[in-house]
Amino acid sequence: MENQGEKKFTWVIKSLSSWLSYIYSDASEESEIESMDVNGFQVLPSQVESVRLIFKRHPDIAVEFRAKNQHLRNACMDFLLSLIETMCQSLEDLSNEDLVEADIALTYLKDAGFKVDWLEKKLDIVKDKKEKEQSSLARLQEMVDSLLKLKQHCSDLDALVEKEHEELSDTRTPMSFDDVV
Repeated sequence: MENQGEKKFTWVIKSLSSWLSYIYSDASEESEIESMDVNGFQVLPSQVESVRLIFKRHPDIAVEFRAKNQHLRNACMDFLLSLIETMCQSLEDLSNEDLVEADIALTYLKDAGFKVDWLEKKLDIVKDKKEKEQSSLARLQEMVDSLLKLKQHCSDLDALVEKEHEELSDTRTPMSFDDVV
């Protein structure tokens, strides 16, 4: 249990540190990027449609959100968008560690006051699909291994059949006059 809390703390610190370094990076870059307000969150123009759709489908998502500091608000929204983006990746690209980190991010968002029960259900679906994918991959590997063994057995049988045909052919060969005399 302590290990999960330690992972959560490490993930939050790393994510927050990288996000804050992004915010406070080169001021000239920051001034070039215009942000727009969507329901009290400053988001990049590329994120506006996604954030609007989130608030349209889940209008109460931020009702209990407590952060007043705009940088923290933005960091939490970035966590939310990153989590959704992670969940949209193909199962092949998602590792089990990614899903553990997604769980941690979801817990962090809930602790911050976001109502994300709907997202938790979706994450459970992704985790179930990942589990099914891994089971399917294991079964598929077993089948491939069995098929390879069967192919080898068929190859061995083909060789035996060929050898038997040769022996049969030799047996059926009539004796010549010289052989008989």
